[in-house]
Amino acid sequence: MKLLRPILFQLYLLQLENYNLKRYFKLAGNKLATDPLGHSQRKKIVWTLKAKMVFALSIAIAFLPAQALGAKFSGLPLQVILTLALAVFFANTLATGFLTLAVLLLWPVDFAVKKIIVARARQKLSRFKRLKVIGITGSFGKTTFKECLAPILAEKYQVLKTPENINTPVGISRLVLKELSGQIEILIIEMGAYQRGDIQELCQIAAPDIAVLTGINEAHLEMFGSIENTIETKFEIAQFAKPDALVVLNEDDALVKNNFAKYVGNRKVLWYKSSENLPLGATTPLLGSYVAGVLNASVLVAKELGLSEDEIKRGISKIRPIPHRLQKIENSNGITVIDDSYNGNPAGVAEAIQVLGKFIGRRKVYITPGLVEMGSEAQQVHRHIGQQLAGVDLLILIRNSVTPYIAQGFNNDSKVIWFNSAVEAHAGLKEILKSGDVVLFQNDWPDNYS
Repeated sequence: MKLLRPILFQLYLLQLENYNLKRYFKLAGNKLATDPLGHSQRKKIVWTLKAKMVFALSIAIAFLPAQALGAKFSGLPLQVILTLALAVFFANTLATGFLTLAVLLLWPVDFAVKKIIVARARQKLSRFKRLKVIGITGSFGKTTFKECLAPILAEKYQVLKTPENINTPVGISRLVLKELSGQIEILIIEMGAYQRGDIQELCQIAAPDIAVLTGINEAHLEMFGSIENTIETKFEIAQFAKPDALVVLNEDDALVKNNFAKYVGNRKVLWYKSSENLPLGATTPLLGSYVAGVLNASVLVAKELGLSEDEIKRGISKIRPIPHRLQKIENSNGITVIDDSYNGNPAGVAEAIQVLGKFIGRRKVYITPGLVEMGSEAQQVHRHIGQQLAGVDLLILIRNSVTPYIAQGFNNDSKVIWFNSAVEAHAGLKEILKSGDVVLFQNDWPDNYS
């Protein structure tokens, strides 16, 4: 497959953009010019059925002009060799065009299959009259909320939740079709969104009996276009929940408090706060002050669903650290790692910096490539991050379009180390870190951003 690395790299970028051609076009030319062989590719293509079909069709398209040119030469062996060589050449040099054409040709089939999957899931859900659906959305904290709520409710009910980061119509529909059975009493759905109408579409699949909004900030602002669009989209979970749904909102979030009245209608609203103490004298291995808010909200939901305090306490005791979200890892070399690499929004960054600051008397190291999709707020957001990092002993930055703003806000070049890529940074850490250090990895920087 080495001969096809350029087109494979382009397929990888196309997949990172979820086969959105508009976003891929903005990316493809620059990436092809700067990294034609994909040497800095940090992850691999996920060979889904769609990826296989797009790749196979692209190669088939490349064979058409190759075969036409190869046929002009006499002798079967020569024709075959030239056709294969030309097909590889065309596939690599015209990768963007061939991949685009493949996506367009497959679009009707892809669209129809997705519609069928979603329709089947909606139909199946309609048969479970006693099933309670809990929808969770927000600019941050969705997964943490889901992973805290599920073990609590599992003390009384049979619970099914969306796994990992599955939060799209097709992903949720596949879960329903594969895993939902008559024994399931509560379905917890994490609802993701990148544009207006996304949450509405998910609610049309499974309208929530309980709708949770964790908060609103600039996350994915580049895709939403404006904070107003973000507000409209996130509150779709309240608008399109069931008419008698319970709506659970974060009282600490100003954008939620200032806008909720326009969207909730006559539905019952419960508020939770992160500023309150952990409920019921609970303890938890999770880091971050926001955990108190998540647990307070989970207790509110649990009590609404009839759980006793003893059941709630047992459920809280079963909560475990969530991978890559302020996950504390103690290494045998005396270095404490806080893995927050899946947390890519301003509120999460502020929380992570506070957590790091609690390690008094130890050298604090912060590693980040910055945040993606901040749109017009990118400069302001990243300068503010730099300012919040004033108490850090060492700041390690990955060179890209936003980290210079972090350095400007930090304003202490003597404590900054630069690397050209995350791969180089991770390789260089063994020469930088020492026993007793606390190192926080903040966010990941996908290959489809520069």
